[in-house]
Amino acid sequence: MMSRSIAMLLLLPGFAAAQAPKAEAVTYKDHVKPILQKHCLNCHNADKASSDLDVSTYQALMAGGSSGESVKAGNAGQSLLFRVTNHEVEPKMPPKGGKIPDADIAVIKKWIEGGAPETAVGAAKSASRKVDIDPVALSQGKPAGPPPMPTNWASVTLPKTERAHAVTAIASSPWAPLVAVAGHERVLLYNSDTLKLAGTLAFPERIPLVLKFSRNGKWLLAAGGRGASSGKVVIWDVTTGKRVTEIGDEADTVLAADISPNHKLVALGGPGKLVKIYDTATGELKHKIKKHTDWVTAIAFSPNGEMLASGDRNGGAYVWEAETGGIVFTLGDHKDSITDMSWRADSGMLATVSEDGRAILWYAEDGFPTRQITAQADSRSRSNKPVGVLAVDYARNGNILTCGRDKSARIWRPDGGQVAKLEGFADIPTKAAFSHDGARVFVGDFTGKVRVWDSAGKPVGEVSTNPD
Repeated sequence: MMSRSIAMLLLLPGFAAAQAPKAEAVTYKDHVKPILQKHCLNCHNADKASSDLDVSTYQALMAGGSSGESVKAGNAGQSLLFRVTNHEVEPKMPPKGGKIPDADIAVIKKWIEGGAPETAVGAAKSASRKVDIDPVALSQGKPAGPPPMPTNWASVTLPKTERAHAVTAIASSPWAPLVAVAGHERVLLYNSDTLKLAGTLAFPERIPLVLKFSRNGKWLLAAGGRGASSGKVVIWDVTTGKRVTEIGDEADTVLAADISPNHKLVALGGPGKLVKIYDTATGELKHKIKKHTDWVTAIAFSPNGEMLASGDRNGGAYVWEAETGGIVFTLGDHKDSITDMSWRADSGMLATVSEDGRAILWYAEDGFPTRQITAQADSRSRSNKPVGVLAVDYARNGNILTCGRDKSARIWRPDGGQVAKLEGFADIPTKAAFSHDGARVFVGDFTGKVRVWDSAGKPVGEVSTNPD
């Protein structure tokens, strides 16, 4: 039997309401946006807004499209978003297949009837975002003091996958013995001298397809996502392992990205055929470049921060002014997809590689090719037929590293002479990078192994995308 004292408390005004658990508010950011990303964003995004409707941001969704407002806060029955997803009116959405799950429709309805809030009460608005880029600590050259290395990172426990993930990205710190390797929903950092694991970063955004250290080695950028679903750029502080910021909110995976030497800009590209340049501090889109005719597959800022190079799946390559997005050069000699690009440390030369089998070195002063190297070739054919080159990296001394579809990696002198040919891969090598001092090379393949050689071509060891 309930005690008299408890019964009296329950009769007090407001007591019962205060003790009852509060229902979680349904918000655009936490509940509705993931649903729209999964089912609608592929057709209704900032780059491809069918019926002029963009659902990628709260502001764009509430602005509506060519059919008028899409959401009438407080009234789901008069909200076009709910009615088309519930198949009450034409055009029924999605246009192909059946309705989205009833549970998702119920969330949209509850959100609208709850006033269609962007975020929970008291939550920070995206417009108020501010990232401290710490300009005092930035340097285009070697930073003062010890180079950034992982220090007292928080423990990250991620399950060992059934098999090693193909190496989709590799990057070396410019100043520290540190190599980042992409795995399944994670980024692994290895000490390039000892080959021991130095830290692990979670990347729940799915598959990291790009890894880049900032030019002073303080930040690590990863970009990727889920194909035909979502894409994003994530930046971590190398010393602490903490996320600094996230850039972009793409309707498809990010295939190419880089961060400017002063940390102020992030450029990205992908299947949308656009190069987008964002302000790192605010997340604001500063420039949208529409020159490419196919997927953007490679992006790289020059070490001096003045230029931005980009390449696409159709063989198109360009150099832009980093600050303005204005075109500087058209690099038109490749005959197939651009797969990678790398600047020489002094910004005087740009190396691009392609599925056409060539590495081309472009002089940054005038945009003319100074040298062409048949970087990968099938030695089994009588004609030594060129095959696709999948990665390129400049060492600080001017040597060049490539790898590709002939199941080899090669080190080249600046004059185009071959220093070493690295063989013995179980599958096609996909990504490659010199260590910070150029003394070692790291080459990863489709099996998930990253093999390591010294700069003369002598095997040193290996690491994996799926360590114990």
